[in-house]
Amino acid sequence: MAANISCPWTGVLVSMPVLGENIRMPALKIPALAGLILGVLVLPLAASSYAAYGQSPPAGTPGKGVERLYQQICAACHGDQGNGQSRARFGLNPPPRDFTTPEAWDELSRERMLTSVKYGRPGTAMVGWGRRLSDQKIAALVDYVRSQFMHPPAADSSVLGKQLYKKHCSACHADRGNGASWARNSLNPPPKNFTSAASRAVLSRERMITSVTYGRPGTAMMPFSSRLSSQQIASVVDYIRSEFMRLGSTDGGKQGANTPPILAKQPLQPAHKVDMSLPLPNGLVGDYQRGRRFFLHNCFSCHGRQGNGKGPRADFIYPPPRNFLAVKSRSYLNRPALFNAISKGINGSVMPSWSKVLDQQQIADVAEFVFAAFIRGDGQAKHSTANDQAAATGGLPPQKKKALLK
Repeated sequence: MAANISCPWTGVLVSMPVLGENIRMPALKIPALAGLILGVLVLPLAASSYAAYGQSPPAGTPGKGVERLYQQICAACHGDQGNGQSRARFGLNPPPRDFTTPEAWDELSRERMLTSVKYGRPGTAMVGWGRRLSDQKIAALVDYVRSQFMHPPAADSSVLGKQLYKKHCSACHADRGNGASWARNSLNPPPKNFTSAASRAVLSRERMITSVTYGRPGTAMMPFSSRLSSQQIASVVDYIRSEFMRLGSTDGGKQGANTPPILAKQPLQPAHKVDMSLPLPNGLVGDYQRGRRFFLHNCFSCHGRQGNGKGPRADFIYPPPRNFLAVKSRSYLNRPALFNAISKGINGSVMPSWSKVLDQQQIADVAEFVFAAFIRGDGQAKHSTANDQAAATGGLPPQKKKALLK
């Protein structure tokens, strides 16, 4: 004897053997090999589920059968309690979403969940159910998950802070916050050790929130304002301060009545307005044309011909090359700042110190060109000649040369 079972992930109709019979697998409804593998991995679980509930999603109104619907098509991966603790999780990479976490509450809007259920999630085992479930049933299923498993985080948000730290910070600052990570030897300056007395002495909560929000120039610390909300940033900062720095509310570890409100997202800009009319240092006057020639011979491969940070090497550099056309760059990179950066290089990046190979006049020439062409100009290296173009694309195949010069 055999029981016909339809796998909910792959759409494969299989015949489950009874008393040692062989499995028969007719033609697949989808060509993806990954779907077949996944179906085999979770087949025992799917079989027990469908033996109880039948081969098709339950009929009737979504509100009436939504719990049963979840058990049929979702629980095999996401677990009966929506926490991802299912037998299938061991064969899935990435693992199924745990709906019970504060991170899930913060990241998963209702609209995103409706889209995920209907169309699937590329790069995961989550397939689209739009062809098998009506929009009404999908909406009912999403609302069931949100009401049954997803709850707002506790007021102290310590759990969320811990999860965010593990995801975004531990690679550099280490699991224990002491900076002893694998990345330490490749970063200059090294990641901050939050457990040290020096960190406790100088790192106020406000400074840490500012650093996470806007990054730290001259280090590998990047801004997270585009990826984390102000509440998430506050949560991870408070977690670091309480877990690694051992600071309580009286030390600014928690936001109280006497501490400023959490910083809202703001455009990246320096703390004070920069005078963009300042001249080059030491009475130097840069030569635009000489600076342009040097830029197209040496700087183009990282910063690009238009100064937008999209040179042919840019994809292989981290942190990425400076985009001189960005609002932030144009707000503070005056002539002295450019001269200083070219002379001394930028710690934590591939930008070298050119003072070892160039004299001050040559550095002034490059700074003048960058300032005039990109910071104050339109991003075009004017008066480009055939020799400049040849220098900028030397050694590249003809097709690549043509693409770079467009």
